[in-house]
Amino acid sequence: MTDQNVAMMRQIAYVLAQVVSAQCRLAGMQALNTERERRRESAGYTEADFDNIPIEFGLHHNAVLTTLATY
Repeated sequence: MTDQNVAMMRQIAYVLAQVVSAQCRLAGMQALNTERERRRESAGYTEADFDNIPIEFGLHHNAVLTTLATY
């Protein structure tokens, strides 16, 4: 395996780790909103909060392409 292959695999692993982290955050956000809904309270997270997750975790299209292009 070449150094270039190893570098690319590291970048892919990083992106995948960010995906898992984002999924965990989303699950927590959904759980909080569900709990608040059951208590008849307003949502803790808005649509904008959910929309911001790809940006927060660097998972929007250009960020992923940039990350993978740096190997």
